[in-house]
Amino acid sequence: MNDNNNVNIQQDQQSNSPQQTPDTKNKSYMALWAMIFMFGLPYLAAYYFYFNRDSIDLNTSNYGTIVNPGRPVPDAALVMLDGSTMQMAESRGKWLLVSIGSSQCADACQENLYKLRQVKKAIGQEHKRINKYFFLTDEKALDSFRELLIDYKGMEVILPSGDNYMEFLSIFSVDGHNIEDGIYIIDPLGNYMMKYSKDEEPMKILKDMERLLKVSKIG
Repeated sequence: MNDNNNVNIQQDQQSNSPQQTPDTKNKSYMALWAMIFMFGLPYLAAYYFYFNRDSIDLNTSNYGTIVNPGRPVPDAALVMLDGSTMQMAESRGKWLLVSIGSSQCADACQENLYKLRQVKKAIGQEHKRINKYFFLTDEKALDSFRELLIDYKGMEVILPSGDNYMEFLSIFSVDGHNIEDGIYIIDPLGNYMMKYSKDEEPMKILKDMERLLKVSKIG
């Protein structure tokens, strides 16, 4: 008797449970694909930008000069101001704002330090996606340079070291310009891709950075 009652109960439950019709299944698949498209599109766009940027004309809207094609930055061994060492490849995964100059750091050098600091501060919540690097070309006035850095917390400073150091820095030269004059952007994949003259306004660099961070979800 109990067995018959159990069978009847199971049959009632099955008859009362909703059955998926072909239309319901189709709607479920459509909703799934819509979610995949919505969340995946930004990443697809980012990859398209990186791997097809040679064919994309960005000069109509940016303030910096596009380095086209982008130049892969060599994986050099670097010595930091505090004496620690790192490989350049360790910086990948972040956008890098870069400047180059003497440890004596005259007016133009100090102006570049200021620009790097202000651009990262002004970027808001996205500031964690950016690192600031300053490559020194000499060690003539390291003590005064350290004092100067008190106002520039978070600046990664690299000392000149090794026979190939200046050759490494030469990657930033475009059309023979003085590499100590400008500000440079390296993307999270390790490619030097944009440069600015020493006279560029920080607000314009900021606008370019905001656009790059918006277009790309990498880094």
